[in-house]
Amino acid sequence: MNMKSTNEIIIGSDEAGKGEWLGPLTVAAVALKKEQSEYLTTQGVMDSKELAVERILELSPIIKNNCIFYRIVIITPIRFNEFLREVKNEGKSLNDVLAWAHAAAIREVYEYLKKQKIGDTIRVIIDEFDRIKTEARLMRVINLLKIQLEQKPKAEQEIAVAAASILAKSSREEWIDKESIKLNLNLRKISPNDALTCKDASYFAKISYIRH
Repeated sequence: MNMKSTNEIIIGSDEAGKGEWLGPLTVAAVALKKEQSEYLTTQGVMDSKELAVERILELSPIIKNNCIFYRIVIITPIRFNEFLREVKNEGKSLNDVLAWAHAAAIREVYEYLKKQKIGDTIRVIIDEFDRIKTEARLMRVINLLKIQLEQKPKAEQEIAVAAASILAKSSREEWIDKESIKLNLNLRKISPNDALTCKDASYFAKISYIRH
């Protein structure tokens, strides 16, 4: 008899900072059981684009404390600038960087689940940006026959993806605050043009986004 597994785990993955010149590109993956998804819903977890930064920072520790496992990949601006040059020299694009980062975060969460023998069925849900590149990257690190992979628009409607979007966003916001202190410079007040006059610009800015 084919019965739907009662032990299904969903890994959601999402990114922050993809379109902003300031700060890192962050990608988070979060694994949730059904009851964890239900609990996080009661706490107000939803797509981070619908939430104020203060609320995102409040929800982040709640998610971390009420998930099976999570992983956040941070591509700092200095590494992003190098990474983007490398992929463009190979005739590739930002989507290749995104696919790599999503695959890296998802792989660590998936490996944790397998090591702990958690989940009869594992679904991986990603907000769709480049189906072919994402699948190709994941194939390098995960046997796709062992999971159910879903790439779809507005995937943040899934709580696991919404949770990942909050962790990615909060990680980016925290990075900007820490770097502001380190550089003794309020990065949130600086303009793109002013950023280019700073000798440390590549440490906090995606240079290719502001230099045309």
